[in-house]
Amino acid sequence: MKKLIFGYGATGKSVETYFQKNNIEYLIYDDDKEIEIPKNQKFKDTKFEEIDEIIISPGIKPTHGLLNEINSLGLPVKTDIDIFNDIYEGKLIGITGTNGKTTLVNLLTSFLNSQGIKAVAVGNVGRSPLEVIDKEFEYIVIELSSFQLYYLNNLNLHIGIILNIYQDHLDWHKNFNEYLESKIRIKEFIKPENNSIKGNNFIGSLKPGAFNSNLYSEIKDKSIFFDNTVDIFMQVIEKLELNYDSAQDYLINSQNSEHRFELVDVHKGITYINDSKSTNFNSVSMATTKVSNGVLIMHGLTKNIDSKDLDISKEIKTIILPKDMKVKLNDTKAEVIKLDSIFDLEDKLEKNLHSGDTVLFSCGGASFNDFKNYEERGNFFKSVVSNIKVKNG
Repeated sequence: MKKLIFGYGATGKSVETYFQKNNIEYLIYDDDKEIEIPKNQKFKDTKFEEIDEIIISPGIKPTHGLLNEINSLGLPVKTDIDIFNDIYEGKLIGITGTNGKTTLVNLLTSFLNSQGIKAVAVGNVGRSPLEVIDKEFEYIVIELSSFQLYYLNNLNLHIGIILNIYQDHLDWHKNFNEYLESKIRIKEFIKPENNSIKGNNFIGSLKPGAFNSNLYSEIKDKSIFFDNTVDIFMQVIEKLELNYDSAQDYLINSQNSEHRFELVDVHKGITYINDSKSTNFNSVSMATTKVSNGVLIMHGLTKNIDSKDLDISKEIKTIILPKDMKVKLNDTKAEVIKLDSIFDLEDKLEKNLHSGDTVLFSCGGASFNDFKNYEERGNFFKSVVSNIKVKNG
């Protein structure tokens, strides 16, 4: 019998590599007919009798027709994380949330390594845990999206964290309640036998928590931190019984990652910030509180999120966005400029800049209508900034 890799993106290819290393037979299915799949491995829906297990990629919607057929046949559906979990016996720290989870995953992983504790970040951060399954780490920090948690069968977590929950991905989940329930599932995977640390192994809540006020006063201008990131980070440090002072210093000296409120340039009194990783309204709202005299640029697919989650700071004087972006801006006093296409941005932006402005590219939507991913979108913005800089000396 063979396994079916359902979805041939980054996750599917990691699963394929693992299967090849372990001499496991498999077939591949992907909706994108332009993706090249070897003929002898291309799945046809008449071949279900050859399949005993499905390995699904997180982007596949639960309403997919092929998945409905798989479920009707009673075939088991697993994820790459399930395969990993069946084999790996080390300590796992799972992190989910709507905003800031990649930042927290990378922050925690980097701090652990800085203390001589071997750690690696995997999951929704961009690397399947199967890619590190044959390596030894003291901790694996795994970012878990709502999609992954929806499909996940089992995960042996040492600590589970919910950073925050706001409306997102309502084009994938049937409603907010399903999205919320997927996030909460992380608590199911915190195993009682792992209760060797002080207190509960779950950190976080369903509502934004309070910052550590003393520490936050020193880092309040660091826009990489969402909601209770600081508080949660320090709680993890305490549970792992690591050096508290070292962790505080690490937070204070931490730097923004690429595409997350990234300072691109300051030229002729104008500051340019790339926040392309901002893909929902709450994320945009928080970013706007960190700038003054702002020109906000939005873009993308808004994933059926209600515009009530968009609360733009009064410091934003101008908003530029494509005319087909589904967002209501009724409550803002900012001037709204609509583009025929995001690729018309350079000319329109250049005509609306003045010394003292902060240009904030905080999109509020998924990038896939015009770009391959948020990284490509962020690099597009950087090229716009570079071109404006060249033209204006």
